[in-house]
Amino acid sequence: MTEKPETIGVMLDAQARRIPDHAFLRFDGTDTSYAEIAERTTRLASAFSRIGMRRGDRLAIMSTNRPEFIEAWFATTRIGVVETPLNVDFRGRFLAYAITNSQAAHLLIERSLLEHLLAVVADLPTLVTIVVIDGQGVAPVDGRQVFDYAELLASGDDAPIDADVSVHDVAVIGYTSGTTGASKGVMISHQAAWYAAADARINRGLGGDDVFATSLPLFHLNAQHLTTMAVVQAGATLALERKFSASGFWATLDRVGATHINFIGAMLGILARREPSPDEWSDAPRIAFGGPLTPDVLAAGAERWNLRFITGYGATESGIITYDWADDLPPGSFGRPVAGFAMQIVDDEGEPVPDGVAGEIVTRPMRADSMTSGYWGMPEKTVEAWRDLWFHSGDIGRRDENGFFYFVDRKKDALRRRGENISSSELEQAIRDFPGLADVAVIGVPSPLGEDDVKACVVLAPEATFDPGEFFVWSARSLPRFMVPRYVEVFDELPRTPTQRVEKYKLRESPFGPGVTDREALA
Repeated sequence: MTEKPETIGVMLDAQARRIPDHAFLRFDGTDTSYAEIAERTTRLASAFSRIGMRRGDRLAIMSTNRPEFIEAWFATTRIGVVETPLNVDFRGRFLAYAITNSQAAHLLIERSLLEHLLAVVADLPTLVTIVVIDGQGVAPVDGRQVFDYAELLASGDDAPIDADVSVHDVAVIGYTSGTTGASKGVMISHQAAWYAAADARINRGLGGDDVFATSLPLFHLNAQHLTTMAVVQAGATLALERKFSASGFWATLDRVGATHINFIGAMLGILARREPSPDEWSDAPRIAFGGPLTPDVLAAGAERWNLRFITGYGATESGIITYDWADDLPPGSFGRPVAGFAMQIVDDEGEPVPDGVAGEIVTRPMRADSMTSGYWGMPEKTVEAWRDLWFHSGDIGRRDENGFFYFVDRKKDALRRRGENISSSELEQAIRDFPGLADVAVIGVPSPLGEDDVKACVVLAPEATFDPGEFFVWSARSLPRFMVPRYVEVFDELPRTPTQRVEKYKLRESPFGPGVTDREALA
């Protein structure tokens, strides 16, 4: 492929001409070639245009891992529609917020998730068109047009589309789980996405004979830019799995012929804790990118899995800043920035600190339009994040005398669970909807699987009673699955500063006291 940034549509068409019969997608035992995916996404883009999708419109996509998600995403790039992927665990206010904040006029959704849309559709004034996967027979929803995906695809035209889409146009609005407030829509241009994919492809050595397997959700940009787009650039094969399965993970990699994987959060920690099995070892070394790389995971990679690790550091806003082979790094380091980025450690005034001293990690691009275009509808947040012309990550780190960087802690009041960032303030606001609560604070507590488990610290309203079981049932019904607290504890009052900020460090001092209820113990 050319080393010039291009849209997915342009890259697909080039690969369809070059390697038309080569497998692009491997899913549920069926291969789809580059020629087939190019033709299908052209027809779908034509159909999208016919039902009113226009350049600059937002198409929200709420779907599990399946070919239709990829086809719809690729189709948007052909006509300049902005893809807006939604976490399938979004419910209630979280789902309504993402759709209304992005001002999405169009939505693609799995039929199995329709019930969650129906619960909030009256609060979605911008939504006009709904495309349903497996949607035959679905009636109009609250006055909105409804189309069946398969029928729409069949109605499209396979003639080439000339939409004059620029690589500098916004390609995707990716909703981060906010760290200190409402989730922010991160705008990523076609060019920034291309650079993220190119960095992944080059630094891991991805080639046309490789099979890149992923069970990570397509609504995350890891599975989109660092995996799927890198596959298209390389002319490789994407082996897509519906979801992560610890019991079937290694057998699946063997079945699809995987040579590359990405991982997040506790995935490999879970696998390392399982009893060894013959399925784990592959005679062909595989390459995995992700973090954190704990000692037990590194040992399992060498001794049980024949797996080589690349690790790095990044964010939705920036893409991945560092790529380094784990074997070449000092213990605990996530590496050094690649040629396209600069990184430094600064104090609260934005001044660089000496090597070895902890401070905030800040980054900036060395290539035009290779990081976020800003936060959708939040210019003040964009300016705040880019103060001093550096992107402020909100993470605390340090650099050693040899230029290697290390992660120390999160500066912002955030949690990370199962690969998802969670905004404490956003979750606290949602939990306040539970009857009988006067005050709420959410903290992260250590999880045996790595990262955090969620603990809700609550104060009851006068005369109110509290049933932990009812609280957990309500949480499972009302909150995204990754936000559901594992623990809850009732307090007489929350510790506060003189300016009435909750002193969460005090709540973290004794996270598992006698008054704590563990949701898993009630199951």
